[in-house]
Amino acid sequence: MLLKDFYKPGRKPKTIWGDSKYDASSHGTNLLLAILGDRSLFSYPKSIFSVEDALRSGLVEDGTTLDYFAGSGTTGHAVINLNREDGGRRKFILVEMGDYFDTVLLPRIKKVTYTPEWKDGKPKRLATAEESERAPRIVKVVRLESYEDALNNLETRRSDTQQLLLDSPEAQGPDGLTEQYVLRYMLNVETRGSQSLLNVQAFSDPTAYKLKVKRPGSDESREVHVDLLETFNWLLGLTVRHIAAPQTFSAAFVRDGEGRLQLKDARIKQDAAGPYWFRTVTGTTPDGRKALVIWRKFTGDPEQDNLVLDEWFTKQGYTSKDREFDLIYVNGGNNLENLKTPDDRWKVRLIEEDFHRLMFEGTES
Repeated sequence: MLLKDFYKPGRKPKTIWGDSKYDASSHGTNLLLAILGDRSLFSYPKSIFSVEDALRSGLVEDGTTLDYFAGSGTTGHAVINLNREDGGRRKFILVEMGDYFDTVLLPRIKKVTYTPEWKDGKPKRLATAEESERAPRIVKVVRLESYEDALNNLETRRSDTQQLLLDSPEAQGPDGLTEQYVLRYMLNVETRGSQSLLNVQAFSDPTAYKLKVKRPGSDESREVHVDLLETFNWLLGLTVRHIAAPQTFSAAFVRDGEGRLQLKDARIKQDAAGPYWFRTVTGTTPDGRKALVIWRKFTGDPEQDNLVLDEWFTKQGYTSKDREFDLIYVNGGNNLENLKTPDDRWKVRLIEEDFHRLMFEGTES
């Protein structure tokens, strides 16, 4: 079937496209071959022209398109092309679970961001200044923990006494102790504290939380860092206003005549090599409350850590800015509530508690 004049501005587009311009084999596979230099990496990619026309018909110049089945990344490529064509500021969100995310989609987006024309996997020319200006400045990659990754990070801990009891003849058979234990309690008891089940003890250093992640296309795993800050933002549904750069401090301590710990010279000192690390996020929760999220690293001495936290909090001026925030989240036990005046209305919540609640909410059954 041959149809012409598929799309014109202001006119409703046709629902059937059959011109060779929209043929996937010539304008999908061949294009991908030119970009990546390998025809076998992905089968039947969509024609770049059909996706561009679809976007022209419904996406405004500063709009965002979402592709839940991103495949080889044609949608992202088409958005980049349209922005280069008319100077628009369209954005794209691509979602893909196939292994070709790493072998096809991501390399393709990186390459067409660099320059629009490719042949045999190599750039035909450098991008012009205008093309570079209209190309994406940042492409953010977010990886979600897979079901397999969750299982791979479970660590079981069973004592000899537990094993002896579960192996006993009385525990065997349908609906016996062993079966009931495995179905109802094993995950909750033996794997408690595993990284994929939220090991809150590891929140003592929010930059060091790791999971073993399976490499695409193999059975090998590698340890990767988990971005706890952003994960918590998503769990809260936080509309982020600002993410501050990390700050580090050093401090010296003395005890007064009654043995109470105090800061020497009543101050903390900003120090690039200091052991006291802070990073903050500010934003608004879905119900409209303004929130401050404070992440810190622990040194192993809770008394000193909390004394530094109190001084840092005061030094930032938060005690005089209480009306800016309704909620203040902090990792680890703390004494911030003691800094409140009778007129202050903010509430302090533990990150670990809300992180766990939000992560497992509705999974109790």
